[in-house]
Amino acid sequence: MRILGIVALCVTLAGFAASRQEVAARLGDQFLGKNVDALVVQFGPPSSTFKMNSGETSYVWQLTAVTDISGDRDYAQAQTRFCKVTVIASPVGTVSQLNTEDSNVRAGLIGAMGGFGSICARRLGMKPQT
Repeated sequence: MRILGIVALCVTLAGFAASRQEVAARLGDQFLGKNVDALVVQFGPPSSTFKMNSGETSYVWQLTAVTDISGDRDYAQAQTRFCKVTVIASPVGTVSQLNTEDSNVRAGLIGAMGGFGSICARRLGMKPQT
């Protein structure tokens, strides 16, 4: 009975935020082929940039980073949840690649499989498409 309750909770929570794949696809649709300035307008300045030998530039936006610390008596554990958007732009600034990376470490195996939706989806307010 307890397992059934956990499964029902996971199914319910999964409906609140888009999956990691949906987030990457939607951001790709929105920004691929556009100038990287569109991302700066949307997310602010990137956390880091790197000029590659090819002339392209890599940009990283760290949109969310939350560290939770929980403890009991002589033991404490810290877990960080994050959302990163990584972009590769041509020498003239056109976005050619866009990837997202997020962690659901607090949620364990179910979270890692996307059972609670993406941290990036929550940060960007993206609901699942039906």
